[in-house]
Amino acid sequence: MPEKRVAFVTGASRGIGRAACIALAEAGYDIAMCARTTTEGQTADGRPLPGSLDSTASEVMSRGRQALKVPMDLLDPQSVSNAIETTLNEWGHVDLLLNNGIYTGPGNMDFFLDVREETIETIFRANFLSQIQLIQRVLPDMLKNGQGRIINMVSNAGIS
Repeated sequence: MPEKRVAFVTGASRGIGRAACIALAEAGYDIAMCARTTTEGQTADGRPLPGSLDSTASEVMSRGRQALKVPMDLLDPQSVSNAIETTLNEWGHVDLLLNNGIYTGPGNMDFFLDVREETIETIFRANFLSQIQLIQRVLPDMLKNGQGRIINMVSNAGIS
């Protein structure tokens, strides 16, 4: 029996992250899924959000794969560290890291010259430093094992 293949996916509660979890499960991966939205109907700024780790996990498990729900906030370095450590403690390794989650708060879609310095720091923390933190944690084992994949998602959500 082949060793368990593990994917660690950020932004897994909806959109591309959710779709990636399902596709990876269909490709034979067990999924460590991370997001802030753990249960259906959680709110952001007073409005309910669609999707959740719970519903993504159900989709993964319906495809015969294991799902590890790991709450994580890209703006909290300790949360990011805890998420990867939880996964490694539970499953021992990560074969595929999909950095899909991004910051979607205030300033995210503003014109560049209108974005305040504090907002740029927030975006940089969530969309760059957190991904580096995860890569640094999984890459040594991938190099030692001679295999692994790291995928960093971007979108064309920017405006000029």
